[in-house]
Amino acid sequence: MTTAIRQRQDDADRVLDAAIDHALFGTAPLTIVKSPPGAGKTFLVECATAVAVARPAMRVVIVTPGVSQLYDVARRLLDYRFPRTELAHAKHRVLPVDLIGRITASSGWAPGLNIGPGVIVTNAHLLAAYLHQLPIGTFDLMIVDEAYQLAASDFMPIASLATRVLMVGDPGQLDPVTSADTTNLEAAPHKIHWSAPAYVLDRFPGTPVFGLPVTRRLLPDTAALVQASFYPDLPFDSVVDPNKRRLRFAVSGLERGIDDALDAIAAGRSLVALTLPGRAPAHQEADLELAELIAHVADRVLVRQGEWIGERALREDDVGCIDPHVVSGGAIADRLRQRGRGGLRVDTVERWQGLQLPISVVRHPLSLPERPVAFDLEAGRWCVSLSRHQIGCVVVAREAVRGVIADYVHGCDTVAAGAEDGTWSGFEAHRRIWTSLKDQARVFSV
Repeated sequence: MTTAIRQRQDDADRVLDAAIDHALFGTAPLTIVKSPPGAGKTFLVECATAVAVARPAMRVVIVTPGVSQLYDVARRLLDYRFPRTELAHAKHRVLPVDLIGRITASSGWAPGLNIGPGVIVTNAHLLAAYLHQLPIGTFDLMIVDEAYQLAASDFMPIASLATRVLMVGDPGQLDPVTSADTTNLEAAPHKIHWSAPAYVLDRFPGTPVFGLPVTRRLLPDTAALVQASFYPDLPFDSVVDPNKRRLRFAVSGLERGIDDALDAIAAGRSLVALTLPGRAPAHQEADLELAELIAHVADRVLVRQGEWIGERALREDDVGCIDPHVVSGGAIADRLRQRGRGGLRVDTVERWQGLQLPISVVRHPLSLPERPVAFDLEAGRWCVSLSRHQIGCVVVAREAVRGVIADYVHGCDTVAAGAEDGTWSGFEAHRRIWTSLKDQARVFSV
């Protein structure tokens, strides 16, 4: 590890310590921590919980937007010896097998929970369902994990349950899912459809904010591009040592384009693109040719016996495919099964959020037969796709994506006056990334 990387790590640790100290002992009742991908958000949550339970003997509740996140946090906390570690989920939920007998679990809210110092992990919707049993100040500290995935409308009803609140999340990832039309809400004084941290900062701009200054997942070249494209207000650097994230293939490359892209990753370029000639077919639910190419790339990593140098030979669970749509993702999965790679994960961006793996193969969301819409251009969805990999990411696209970006005309009447235009921000991110890949000779053609 170089001296520069060590220095950046030490600086990041000081920011983490300062954020925890302010959240637990400062004068402000609410603290926000903004984090880039792979900065150690969950580790911060663990540390804040450990300090709160040990020193001031607090009653801590960790709130997650979803249930799967709840279980993930619970698993991490099992390594700590808290006076009590509890979990509360909905009555219809079944506790994961690996947690049975290892944690005190409640279906719904039980009267015996939260007695004395310790921690309880739950989700926002369950707390809201039991507000009639939970008086103001039930907890000493509420930690909202993945806070930018929690809508303000879901946070506000439970906000008064703790005297102190620490929000931790990634502002560059997917916004909370809202099933209603939010166009009019953009012009309202209370934008309850926004994420909880964004809403708080809009209403109370003096709220203390800490920004984690490093990513411990992304290699420097990916980190620089992701930061510039998605995090203009959150500067961060990579503290990953490239010498410890190297890919090597035992089998030489023979296939034009595909192997060129993979060899570029082995040479140290952690983000590359691969294009297929032509445009996506106009009358098919899924671009089957592109699905075949994506499956071929993922399979090729294993056929060539890819190895994470110093760690292990890559397995099926070390390679994953990310697709914005269920139908086209299903076409990729079908092609992989035909190749005998059924154990290789294919999923939507929403399912990949919060996860990481050595190699990702991503379908470019603008590989379309028609003009892109807001869903295709959403910055958060693109950010998640490009920030899951630890070693390398191959973006697979139709060659026509260059023209889709060049010819795009943005409608200026799509948002309320004065509101942030997320679709335009997403388009700008797409244009910056594709231009950068082209300028750096990272786009390869089949």
